[in-house]
Amino acid sequence: MRLPRLSGSRPAGDTLIQFKGYNNTDRSGKGEFTAMKNMTSDRYPLLSPRKPRGTICELGKANGLLAREKLLWADGDKLYYDGNVVATVEDSEKTFISFGAYVIVFPDKVMYNTANGELKQMEHTYTSSGTVSYKQSWLTEVENEDELDPEGQIYVKISATGIDEGFQKGDGITLEGFTEEALNGTHTIQDMEEGWIKIIAAIDADGSQTAAVTITRKLPECDFWTVAENRLWGCSSKNHEIYASALGNPTNFYNYEGTADSSYAATIANDGDFTGAITYLGYIMFFKENSVHKVYGSKPGNFQITEGQLRGVARGCARSMQIVNEVLYYKSTSGIMSFQGALPDEVGDVIEGGYGVAEAGTVGNKYYISMEKDGEYHLFVYDARLGVWHREDNTQARWFTKDGDKLYYIEGNTIKTIEGNDLEVVEWSADTSDFTYQAAESKFVSRVSIRAEVPWGSALEVWIDYDSLGVWQRLKSVGGKTKNIINLPLIPRRCDHFRLRFCGYGEAAVHDMTIYLTTGSNERR
Repeated sequence: MRLPRLSGSRPAGDTLIQFKGYNNTDRSGKGEFTAMKNMTSDRYPLLSPRKPRGTICELGKANGLLAREKLLWADGDKLYYDGNVVATVEDSEKTFISFGAYVIVFPDKVMYNTANGELKQMEHTYTSSGTVSYKQSWLTEVENEDELDPEGQIYVKISATGIDEGFQKGDGITLEGFTEEALNGTHTIQDMEEGWIKIIAAIDADGSQTAAVTITRKLPECDFWTVAENRLWGCSSKNHEIYASALGNPTNFYNYEGTADSSYAATIANDGDFTGAITYLGYIMFFKENSVHKVYGSKPGNFQITEGQLRGVARGCARSMQIVNEVLYYKSTSGIMSFQGALPDEVGDVIEGGYGVAEAGTVGNKYYISMEKDGEYHLFVYDARLGVWHREDNTQARWFTKDGDKLYYIEGNTIKTIEGNDLEVVEWSADTSDFTYQAAESKFVSRVSIRAEVPWGSALEVWIDYDSLGVWQRLKSVGGKTKNIINLPLIPRRCDHFRLRFCGYGEAAVHDMTIYLTTGSNERR
């Protein structure tokens, strides 16, 4: 019997050569992944796992970290620099601010000089214990009081044992306890020597007293700090104010003499608490959740503050602010934003919502952000050059800090690096979005061909979920063989649509994937 000759259609190949990264939204498409663990863009467009991390040292109770040529950290109530104890501090979480050779430690309000090891208290209080005398004087001491100071300004010279210790010329100070009321209040030290200081004041007569007086140099209570133009800047939600220290002197916030070197303060009228502060492109920026206050100018005489209504920094996300390739990234209430000075754009729209507090760091072209959701943390990475996201794992990374091409962070009580030499077997996985093909007639996938490399010490598995049933079935498992690229043929059963899961450990990488599609009759049962 002769059978009829059938002419079948040749399977059409759909090749995927670019793996685009993470997208856990309804808009995820071909080449994107709805779930990830420990993936990276290092070998983009290949699908590949991240490198092992590094461990620097274990701490007893981690309270802060900063990289400044050498590492500085707080462990319990001890401050360490380059592994050596340099100070005793409060046992509390720290904010470290670099200011020249100094590192400023908040909330302790101390300054550590990394060049010479000096530790300096930023605030200082003097209380007299003996006689305090005061008399009218001039800025320049002269033998003949008929010879006025060239400025013609009358000063008050206050003398007491130890009154000059801990202060410096130009300090804005607060005086309390004087029987001469004109001396109480805020003043600026115009000159000083051992045993005396001079201020500008108008007193009725010279005098003295044995009742104790108090002289204080203090810092404002601020929520966030930043450094710009050789000044320390801060903002206070409680007082609705922005402050700037005197030029070159981060301890001096109450010198209001009106010179170019003076301190500065301004009241902010709009509602809402401050959520972060940063210096970006030369501007001092104070964020709230729905606005930003930008400071223009170079001295107190021409400082101006403008307000912009935009999606600002979310509460609890001040440390998510990082600058990558001249672009500022941060977490807002709606997602991850990129900001270049005008209006922000959302770059994290491929990440599902619902994330809370966040901290971030940057190295190279990458923006690392660790965010909390439903009690768990998730570490995501945005490659600013490629514009793609990847998810690493559930690391709660805190106090990110960069030194050259090394990015440090603290996990629990361990100082670690994003890339290092840990003997870590990196387990990884990536779930594709649905593969579905819009054709009027019935169709099916005849085979899938995957090209991958699985070197010694690595493994690769491919799993499949048919028609969104949520049941994963293993199609292929390959152990480490060679650095050469191998071909993995897969024969899935007929279905309307499917998704794949690539998983394994070690340095395996998927280069490309081709899906061969065959169409059948219009009838489907």
